[in-house]
Order: sequence, then structure tokens, then C-alpha cells
Amino acid sequence: MLTIVKNQSRRLEAVIIALLLSTPLMPQANAADLTVARPFDAASLDPQRVGATYSLQITNLIFDTLLTMDKDGSVHPGLASDWTMADDGKTYSFTIRDGIRCHDGSAFDAAAAKASLERALDPSTLNPNLTLWGPITGTAVDGNRLMVSFSERYGPFTAFLTSMQAAFLCPSSFSAQEFKPIGTGPFKFASWTRNDSIQLEANPEYKNSNPLVQNAGKPHIDKLTFKVIPEAVARMAALRSGEADMVEPSLQEAIDLKGDSDFKVYASELSGQQMFASYTWKIKPLDDPSIRKAIGMAMNREAYAAIAFEGLVKTASCPVAPNLFATDQTLCATWGAKYDPEGAKAILAAKGYTPDEPLKVKLVVYKGEGWDRMHEIMQQDLAAVGVQAEIETWDVAAFYGHMSDVNARTDGPPAILTMGMSGVDPDYLYFLWRRPGASNLGLNAELDVMLEEQRKLSGEPRADKIHDIQEYLLTNTYAVPLISPGWGWLMASTAKVHDFKMGFMVSLLFNDVTVSE
Repeated sequence: MLTIVKNQSRRLEAVIIALLLSTPLMPQANAADLTVARPFDAASLDPQRVGATYSLQITNLIFDTLLTMDKDGSVHPGLASDWTMADDGKTYSFTIRDGIRCHDGSAFDAAAAKASLERALDPSTLNPNLTLWGPITGTAVDGNRLMVSFSERYGPFTAFLTSMQAAFLCPSSFSAQEFKPIGTGPFKFASWTRNDSIQLEANPEYKNSNPLVQNAGKPHIDKLTFKVIPEAVARMAALRSGEADMVEPSLQEAIDLKGDSDFKVYASELSGQQMFASYTWKIKPLDDPSIRKAIGMAMNREAYAAIAFEGLVKTASCPVAPNLFATDQTLCATWGAKYDPEGAKAILAAKGYTPDEPLKVKLVVYKGEGWDRMHEIMQQDLAAVGVQAEIETWDVAAFYGHMSDVNARTDGPPAILTMGMSGVDPDYLYFLWRRPGASNLGLNAELDVMLEEQRKLSGEPRADKIHDIQEYLLTNTYAVPLISPGWGWLMASTAKVHDFKMGFMVSLLFNDVTVSE
């Protein structure tokens, strides 16, 4: 043991202080202005009246959420420092953090949270995400606590409160006749020239609670500008010339930039997005689960990820995207169709289908970067096992309506369809598969009951029920998970930009960003 007497201790302190004062500071990245080029403008800066990602990416920087989500799908504090659920699951209580200030200096407290929530639920608001709030029957304030009551249990509620769709607004933003984007988020609204640019400024009073963000306070970026440049070539020219620090690139452009040390490419790994294949199972012979399974066994998902999407995505095994609640890729892999072309060929041959006498199907898809190449590879995969797939490509705007018509049929040409879904909670299985389901994907009463039950559970019982649902979809091969994320949500920046992240639902996180000299 080392013992230091009082005078020696003082001399040691003096030496340490002298060393600290004489040690040069490490160079640090500077605060700066940042310009981001995107192909589209926001439709609105009112998060309770928009559902499109391009709008929500902006509002998510201006407004905070009551709760936040970590990369493993766990829920954490946000505007609320803690929360509790009543034993019957019908009442939630949220403690609003002390000292939160809106961008205009007004206080954000439990009363403000109540006003924002009631506006989100008001039918006159025309909130496109209204149903995602669940069966709320009332709200109340008790000191610094916001109380929310439900008619029945609603398990997805806390996860939903972490999403961009659940932004909480300061009452001063909607108390006047004209809406003003006033929130509590890391950036304040500065100006908006429609179809040209949106300017945001760092909130000097910001206190972070998002576990995906390291910076505890004010963003390092002083001014953030989102510039609309519709043409991909022009966006890349802006990035290379320095007019823009960050852009949304095409897939091919992202591939080109990956090998250039002057640039960085970011994929939306935590997006909650999932791509999958489904079937017109009401039409013979796709009403046969073994034939559906054989088709799934022919799909080489590794090739789709590595070739069609150039390694910027990963394969998926669950009907729910990775990183979300109750998603276990290893467990799902034991239930779903595994890549086995020889096994697939044998199953189909036993049913009378061979490469010489193939099963003829439509491969109904929509056009998109990476998707087109994936479908070409998929067509080859299917041909090798005795399935002749005619690719039928639709524009996105018309695809879902056509898919609804196709899924409603009980005769005609059988079809395989590919599509995607995103969210922050496995409850989007309810949206997809509970009858009638998105684009008439809904299956049967047995699955409807399970989907209803998971909404009325929480914790491990809910996780178990969600596993049951996924097992049902996979063992019966109603769905074949393909890759995640499945969209073209990519970002690219110069190498001088540091610590940019993409969060859930393709949120853009600039709190930690610095720009080096």
C-alpha cells in the first residue's frame, strides 16, 4: 500500500495540474453547417398530419417522442423519464421530465403532452396514423404525470411511442390558426422555401435521452439545410463539388462511392423494414403448402443480398424485421423454408412439375433499384426447380391496388408477389395479415385470433404469441422473408462528416455529427 502524507499529496496535485495545463489538446472536429440533398421536399412539417418518410425525417428532428428505442428494440425514456402500466393493462402513466423547454421558451409539461396527444387523436386533425395510437378512451394530468386510458389492452403502445409517427408537439405550434413547427427536439425550425430548401438550427437547450445518440446536449451542427435536388446526377455532382455534404444516392451511386475513401455510405440497418414474398394461396396449386414451401426453398436470399443489393442489405428469416421486439432470426430459421434447390426440385417433381413441364406462375412485383435485379435472379432460381415465372412489373402507385385484386381471386393464373413493410413493432403483422389485411393478404380466423391476442398482451406472454404467429406464417409458408432493409434508403456523405446515424423507420440522427477540417 502507498501512503502519501499531506504535503506530498499537495505537491503531487500541483504536478498533475501542471502536466494537464502543458499537454496540448487533441484536435477536434469543428461545429459547422451541414447541407443534405434529397430528391423530394417534405409535404408538411406537422407530424400529426403526414405519413410520408420524407416529411417525418424532418419533423423527427424538430419534435421529440415520449419514449425512445435502442438498437436491440428495447424501449427507453424520452420526454417521459419513466412510465408504468396498470395491472389490467388499460392505463399508462408517464412522468414528464422536469425542465423541458419548447423552442419558443414555453414549458413542455404533462399538460402540454396531454394537449398534443388529444390533438393527435382528434378526428378533425386527419391524422393518417390515428389507428396506430390504439383504443385510447381518455387522457388526464396528475401533477407531472400524463395518464392515458384504453378500452382494452394494447401491447404495441410503448413501442409506437418511440416512432416518428408519435411526435409530441408544443401547444404553441397549433394553438393559433396557422400551424408553426415548434417542438422540443434537437433542431429548431428556421425557414422553408417549398420545393427548394428547409433550414433548421441547433437547439442550444437540448438534453438528449435517445440511446442511439451519444451527445448529451446541443447538436454539434449549428445549421442543418435540406435541399431539394430531384435529379440523382445533380445530387452526386453537388456532393462531389462540396455544394452538399450529404446526399441520398441511387443504389448504383452508393456502390461507386463505397470504394472511394473520400466518401462514406450509410445503410438503414435499424429501419424496421422488411421485404418478403407471398402467394395467391387461394388459387391452385398454391393452396398446397408443400408447393409454397418448395418455391421458398428455391429462393437464394444470399444472392439477392450480395448481388442485387451489392451487400448493402442482409438476409432475413423472420416475418418481422430484425431488431424489433420478439424477433429471433435463429428461431425463425428453424420454421421457415431453407434454401435447398435440390429439395425443392424433388417436391415439385412429386407434384408433376419439372423444368421440362414447369408450373407456370406470375411474379407480380413493383419496380425499384435492386428489386429489379433480385427478381431476375429469382426468376432463374425458380426455373431451375420447375417453376416458370413470368415477371409482371408495376409502378408502386398502381401495384398495391393490383395486388388487392390478385389476392382476392380464387381462380386464374397463380402468382408470387413481393412487397415490403416497416415499423417499430411486430404489430405490423396485424396490419398485413388480419383479414382483410393489407392488399387482401389476410388469411383465416385462426390467425385473426392470434393477431388480436398479441395486441392484448405485454412482455413475455406477448413475445410468445408473436413467436406463434411467425411460426404459423413460416411453417405454412404463407410468407418467405427475403432481405432487410428492403428499400433504397441509403445516404452518402463526404469523409469529413463523422458520426451520422440512421435510426428506426429511416430516421436521420444528426446529434452526434461533426465535420472535420
